[in-house]
Amino acid sequence: MSEQAALRVSTGGQGDGDRLAELVAGVDLLCLDAGNTIIFFDHARLARLCAREGFATTAEALERAEGEAKLAQERREVVTVAWSYAGRPGADGWDEMIGTMLVRAGMALHEVPAALEAIWLDHRALNLWSRVPAGLVEALIALRGTGVKVAVVSNSEGKLQAFFEELDLMRAVDFIVDSGIVGVDKPDPRIFRVALDHFGVPASRALHLGDNFVTDVGGARAAGLRVALIDPFGHLAGRHTDVPRVSGVSEVADAIARTRAAK
Repeated sequence: MSEQAALRVSTGGQGDGDRLAELVAGVDLLCLDAGNTIIFFDHARLARLCAREGFATTAEALERAEGEAKLAQERREVVTVAWSYAGRPGADGWDEMIGTMLVRAGMALHEVPAALEAIWLDHRALNLWSRVPAGLVEALIALRGTGVKVAVVSNSEGKLQAFFEELDLMRAVDFIVDSGIVGVDKPDPRIFRVALDHFGVPASRALHLGDNFVTDVGGARAAGLRVALIDPFGHLAGRHTDVPRVSGVSEVADAIARTRAAK
């Protein structure tokens, strides 16, 4: 799937209105991952950064490598290297994902630390996950108008709210739980409980959407939330068939709003 197609949030969809209605029934809190759920990865920009560092690759190769990196994460086979920003808020999971992507795209392992050093600084200046699908903000604003709360629960480096303000996304959400600030990373269920406790919503009435099986599904399930996967680039095709799939945030927000309007 091309990146442009992903930004239109078209992944095949749920295809079953009854199952979607069941998934969203009684939801008072919609929790959302940030990357590849609200803000989408810019593979073309990463390819340009790689070229600057002397590694020639393409957006298509990096899109494919991201899927391979997610599988490696599930198998605990991610690339780990020593680099100077290790241990910084948001850096540990980031370095494993980006480093594994780079290796899977063809970069030699010994070149990864220097590449991470340089790319991390660009990521800190402008998040690599920065592209917002058309209609998503409007769908969340409409959902919030029904009384449903919207929280972002993300492994990040402590700057996510400022970045959302820069992208004019804060008008679409009520609360951000940034691992770099709260000191707990997904899949630790405690990060989801920060959002639940903030709104006083029981886990049974909360739904989490994300693109990562390990961090999003594993963490949300451990915290007792309902969960569904968004797979914008087809990385999880044929895997985790027990987990509900949705085409994107807008589809789910619209479905929750319709359910509440029908009461």
